Amino acid sequence: MPPADDVVEVRLLLRRFAMERDRWVAGLCRRVGASRSDYDALEALDAHGPLTPGELGTLLSLTSGSVTALIGRLEELGWASREPHPDDRRKVIVSLTKEAWRLGQDELTPYFDAVDGATDALTAKERAVVKRYLEALVGRVSDAPGAAASVDVAR
Repeated sequence: MPPADDVVEVRLLLRRFAMERDRWVAGLCRRVGASRSDYDALEALDAHGPLTPGELGTLLSLTSGSVTALIGRLEELGWASREPHPDDRRKVIVSLTKEAWRLGQDELTPYFDAVDGATDALTAKERAVVKRYLEALVGRVSDAPGAAASVDVAR
C-alpha cells in the first residue's frame, strides 16, 4: 500500500530542506576555502566532541588515508588539533580549536537565525511534536538498511 499523500509531502519537504541546506553549506565552504569533507568533519567533531581518527573516518565513511589528509587540512586551517589519547598512548584524538568554534559562530549565524526563526514561530506543543518526529526520524534513518556505519562515542 503506498504511503498517504501527506506522508509523501513530508518526505518531499525533507528532501527540499536537505537540498537547501546542502546549497547553503556549499556556499559557506566556498567562502571559507574548505571542502565539504572538511565541513562534515567539523560538524562531526562539534556533535560528538573529540574523536580518534578511526572514529572520525567511520562517521564520515572515509578511508584511513583520506582521514589522515583531512585532519592535516583541518590542522593547516587552524580548525583542529591532534592530542594524545587520554587512555591509550598509541592513539590520538582530534579536537576542534577555538578558531573552528569562532568560524562556526560567525559563518553559521544566518543559518541558525533561519532555523531558530522557523522554530520560534511554533507553539511549545508544536515544537515538542517536531522534536519527537525528528528524533524518531534520525533513529530510523540511521538504522535503515544501507546506512553507513555509526560510531557510539561515549566519553
